[in-house]
Amino acid sequence: MRRPIRSRAVGAVLVALALVVSACGDDGSGDGTKEGPTITVGSFDFGESVILGEIYAQALEAAGYPVSRAFNLGTRDVVNPALKSGEVDLIAEYTGSLLFFKRGTPSADNAATYAAMAAAIADDGLVALAYAPAEDKNGFVVTAETAAALGVTKVSDLAAYNGTLILGGPTECPDRPLCLPGLQEVYGLDFASFRPLDAAGPITVAALEGGEIDVAVLFTSDGMIAAKGFVLLEDDRNLQPAENIVPITTDEIIAAYGDDLVALLNAVTAAITTAELSELNKSYSIDATDADTLARQWLEDHGFI
Repeated sequence: MRRPIRSRAVGAVLVALALVVSACGDDGSGDGTKEGPTITVGSFDFGESVILGEIYAQALEAAGYPVSRAFNLGTRDVVNPALKSGEVDLIAEYTGSLLFFKRGTPSADNAATYAAMAAAIADDGLVALAYAPAEDKNGFVVTAETAAALGVTKVSDLAAYNGTLILGGPTECPDRPLCLPGLQEVYGLDFASFRPLDAAGPITVAALEGGEIDVAVLFTSDGMIAAKGFVLLEDDRNLQPAENIVPITTDEIIAAYGDDLVALLNAVTAAITTAELSELNKSYSIDATDADTLARQWLEDHGFI
């Protein structure tokens, strides 16, 4: 359930506080060599978003753009007004969720969902750059042992074991079209039972690892997938709507910096995969590695700095 929309005034206060906090940890490298407005990179209030914000911020800094940070702002109800008002200039968004926020209907078609989302935000003075291969959405996961024993790599492979497997996930899964009903209708799956657990959290992870369930509902970029060596099954019949990572910026920033900025950000985005995002989330949330360290290493590994 989405939180009630907060006022723009509240959003402005949170952005200002975030800028103060970010400045305290800034090493000064955001002064830049390019002439133009400072690009304020924002993030939502969860680790993956902070990591992505650091990746974009450091890539821009390395190319000489003046950058400031406004991380951990809150939900989309705060971040979207901040983008529209120019308090934040760039944030890593999710195509399907942003389209839904704008009262659109995302589909499993990545390109169509992106196009509809880009059109929906255009009147707000916002610009969607190219989207990443990486997605953060509901996924269906098994242990490596189960994948090897059953020979499964795709969700459709589970149909060969109808009536024998236990699905575990959030309590609302039996009532959600994208969860159990969708698995039944789109994939023809028939589970031996469903076990209500938490929403892609530690209880679900423990149940899967301990053999209490055979298939778990987790987020596709969850760090636990990498940490535990779980296997994310391919959604080969496209049950889940598209949720590609996509940087959103403003008309003003595009006008100020033009094609060079767009090319840089698009190149960075094109290199972000779901598997790598899972590894980054693992390092951040489980290994307690700072987001700035993770971002710097990722950018070095991909030749951006």
